[in-house]
Amino acid sequence: MGVVRGRLAPSYPAGLGAFGVYLRGYHGALAEWIGAAARRRLPLADRYALLHWHNQVYPREVLGLVDMVALENGELGSLLSPGTLRGLEDECVTDVKAQTRAALLRVLQEDEEHWGSAEDWCSSLAQDVCELLEEHTERAPRISQEFGERMAHCCLGGLAEFLQSFQQRVERFHENPGVRELLPDTYISRTISLVNCGPLLRALAERLARVGPPESEPAREAAASALDRVTRLCHRVLTDLLFQELQPHFNKLMRRKWLSSSEALDGIVGTLGAKALALRRMQDEPYQALVAELHRRALIEYVRPLFRGRLRCGSTRTRSRVAGRLREDAAQLQRLFRRLESQASWLDAVVPRLAEVLHLEDTPSIQMEVGMLVRDYPDIRRKHVATLLDIRGLRHTVARHEILAVARDLELSEGGALSPSRDHAFFADIPVPRPPFCLSLPLFLGRIPLSWLARLPWPRPPSPSRPRAQH
Repeated sequence: MGVVRGRLAPSYPAGLGAFGVYLRGYHGALAEWIGAAARRRLPLADRYALLHWHNQVYPREVLGLVDMVALENGELGSLLSPGTLRGLEDECVTDVKAQTRAALLRVLQEDEEHWGSAEDWCSSLAQDVCELLEEHTERAPRISQEFGERMAHCCLGGLAEFLQSFQQRVERFHENPGVRELLPDTYISRTISLVNCGPLLRALAERLARVGPPESEPAREAAASALDRVTRLCHRVLTDLLFQELQPHFNKLMRRKWLSSSEALDGIVGTLGAKALALRRMQDEPYQALVAELHRRALIEYVRPLFRGRLRCGSTRTRSRVAGRLREDAAQLQRLFRRLESQASWLDAVVPRLAEVLHLEDTPSIQMEVGMLVRDYPDIRRKHVATLLDIRGLRHTVARHEILAVARDLELSEGGALSPSRDHAFFADIPVPRPPFCLSLPLFLGRIPLSWLARLPWPRPPSPSRPRAQH
């Protein structure tokens, strides 16, 4: 057409519009040919090429080069009708849905075959899934924005379906008793590999949802839910394995030997520090969630034997020794989890606050400390506070009820502003094995209003422990 316009058309009288005649003839013949091609059952790659050439290449690289008046006047029209174009896009979406479903299940099957083996192996599951889907989600927008949105929605639906299958197979993997007979390091490595699929696939789902239409949201939620289930399951498996190894050390806590020896806590800190080297192979996002849960679980297991009543602090001297030991252990645990990059700093105050309740002597100070416990850990209950008062030997009825009034106000306000979020639960996981002393007596004294709790001072440094007596 460039040659016609530059060499042939000038040979005709200007009024005949010779170039327009040639152009319309060329355009019409091309439309007839490409329409016949569109009616054939083309392979997916050819259909992509046809749509891209029709929507992008022909207007830009053919018609755009000849700069014809006929195009500006809208005389040519489209090579293919809107219905034909839509039909080609529908066929692409249908084929992509079928092909990617089969391909995704194939890569999942190939990956799963390695989960139960003891051989060295590095999973590429997440990368393979992204490559399979991105091949289509990157080509479709180059044809048209609307087609890009439809393809993103299609691929997101396929991804959500794939992730649900992935979740089921991960659950089956961990339920298989034979898998746990693998070498411990191999089992942990496989579990970390499964968790590491999450961030990349989650980012892909989020990206597809942003590109796709509003109706993509349910598929994004289904994808996120499946990944959350996989992550929680793998975290629970890793946490349980680690705390099975730590349990003998926790069993030594809150006994007489614990008061004069750091052996138990040194074992806990040493084991956690060593195992963290393997866990650090995890991607940053799931690692942060895991180490925060390890932090919470470690402090729960540390505090649990205290509330079982293993120690009784009937004298000022004993209370001072126990409080001092609690503070020292709390500082050591805090240093450990800072080194592990835990972001759960809300846990740092729990053991020092319990130490203060045991160490303080006058009722108003104890009541103030319990109030700050209530503020910082809203899932604490009267039974926890009453057990703590039992441990410190506080049997005086009036003093007990003055202190327990703070915890009672929390229970009366359950469901209000002081209710803890799910990831900030602590005392809810610490059972009290027996009804504490005088818990059922009527609370006849004046309540501490909740507005009083709001005026409590921000956390202050724990009071220094008294020197421990030497045996």
